[in-house]
Amino acid sequence: MDVTELRPSHLVPALFASGAAVLGTGIGFAAPSVAGWLAAVLDASPIPVPQLLEVLAVLPLTWSVPAGVLLGLVGAGFLAFAIVHEGLKLTVDEDHLEHRQEDREGWIEREQVASIYPDGGDVVVLDRRTRLLVRLDADGLRRTELVRALREHGYPWQEEDPFEADYQRWMDGRPGFTAAEHRLIGTWREVRTKKAERVKAEAALREAGLVVRERDDRVQVRRAEGARDGAHRRPEAT
Repeated sequence: MDVTELRPSHLVPALFASGAAVLGTGIGFAAPSVAGWLAAVLDASPIPVPQLLEVLAVLPLTWSVPAGVLLGLVGAGFLAFAIVHEGLKLTVDEDHLEHRQEDREGWIEREQVASIYPDGGDVVVLDRRTRLLVRLDADGLRRTELVRALREHGYPWQEEDPFEADYQRWMDGRPGFTAAEHRLIGTWREVRTKKAERVKAEAALREAGLVVRERDDRVQVRRAEGARDGAHRRPEAT
């Protein structure tokens, strides 16, 4: 079977870029009037009127509109580039997966993969010991195309987390976790919104046999297959 290349839809950056261009044009039309109003308000107060505001207030539309359009186009181009750059590029082959996003890329052998499932806008890949291999931000990919590609190439796609019932709510100091595990989970919680740092934290959790996620602003944890803490017991269910 041929390799499948999945890329973010061009529609999303195009829509954002169009919006930025339209906004720039609107600013070009409105800037002189708004600047004139602000200059009048400031002129009636003890606050001095900035020179730039005075210039904008008398700027003819023949200048302000093209300037606004140019500003919008520059912003649109930057925005479109950022969306495409940050979007997930996924290559699906029968014997491996390749993923690239921003400045991070990775290779996963098919034999490593035990299950793949969605978690919000993310796609989660688990290994054969039920540990997290990778969490990918797949918001920019069409879900139907992603699922079809994975299934056609023989990957075990599941519609939900197969270990949903195993998660426990985590709180710092809660019995059932070692001090080292609490530190690892606490670090993940602190950096969970920073992609690069989160990846490192998840790698450390993987080595410890822990899988962590967030639900309703609360951290939930489960142990991977065969993993136990120092006391050889799991925390009680909430």
